[in-house]
Amino acid sequence: MERKIVEFSEGEFVIRSYQCSVQKAAFSQVSDGYLQVTNKRVIYANSTKSGGSSNLLVSEVPLEDVGSISSFVGRSLNILLLIPFVILLTLISFVAGDVLPEFMTHWLFGLFLMLPFIIVWLMEKNILNQDLFDRILSNLEMDKDKRKTISAPGETLRKVLRTIFIIGLVLFIAGILNNYELSRSLGVLRFVLPLVVFTYVYISVIGFQNQFGLSVSARSASGSGLTIRSNTFQSLFGKGMSTPGKIIPTADSYTVAKELGALVLDLQQAGDLAVEKWSGRPATVAGIE
Repeated sequence: MERKIVEFSEGEFVIRSYQCSVQKAAFSQVSDGYLQVTNKRVIYANSTKSGGSSNLLVSEVPLEDVGSISSFVGRSLNILLLIPFVILLTLISFVAGDVLPEFMTHWLFGLFLMLPFIIVWLMEKNILNQDLFDRILSNLEMDKDKRKTISAPGETLRKVLRTIFIIGLVLFIAGILNNYELSRSLGVLRFVLPLVVFTYVYISVIGFQNQFGLSVSARSASGSGLTIRSNTFQSLFGKGMSTPGKIIPTADSYTVAKELGALVLDLQQAGDLAVEKWSGRPATVAGIE
C-alpha cells in the first residue's frame, strides 16, 4: 500500500510516489520529503520536528492546472556562508599566536593535522596511487587477495577529517603569520594571504553541497504552485516560500527530474490510458486498495 502523505478526496488515488528529498536543518531532526502524483493533484509533504514542536509543510497544485516544471539535482555553491567563513578564520589566524601555545601555532603542526584529509582528497581525485598509502588510515579492509587496502572513508569519517583539516589550516596560516621572517618577506600580502587561501578552500572543499529543488507552477495564478527549495535556491526559482536548512537529493530526486514532466503531460492529455501506463494497474481499479 502506498504511503498516504495527505488525506485524499473521493475517488482520488496515487499514481506515482517518490521519496524525493531529505531535509536537514539546525536543531531539527532529519526528515524525508515525499512527492505524490494522484489522478487529481501533485502533492509535496514534509514533516519535521524541532525541539518540542512538530511542523508540517504541504504544497500542492491541481493536476489539470499544472503549468511549467523546473527542477535541479546536483551541487551548488552556498555563497551566503563564504564571507562569514573567510572573515572568521582570518581573524582566528591573526590572534591564534597570542592565545595558543607556541608549538600549536607552528606551521608544521598545522600541516600534520591537514595531511589525512589532503591524502583522502588526492586519492578521490585519482592524483595519488592507492598502493602508496596502504595502512595509513584506520579503516583498513582485507580484499580477496588478503592484502591490506584503504577503503573509502564513510561520510562521518570524512566530515571529521575535514574539520581537523580546517583546524590545521588555520594553525598553518597562523604559523606563517607569526613567523617574523616569513611575515616580513610577505609584506602587505600577509593580510591578503588568509583571505585568498580560505576563499579557495571554501570553494573547492566546503562550499559545494548536494541540493535538490523543484518548482511546479500553476496556470491559473501567477506565482502559485508547488515549490521545493532551500534558502540557497531563492535566486534560482524566484521569490516565495523556502525551506530552512538543506534539502538533499535522493535516488528518487533524479527520477522526479526526469519523468515528472512526462507523467503530468500524459495524465493531462491521455487520462485513464496514462493511469494504466504509469501506475501499472487498470484505471478502472486504480483507486481500489
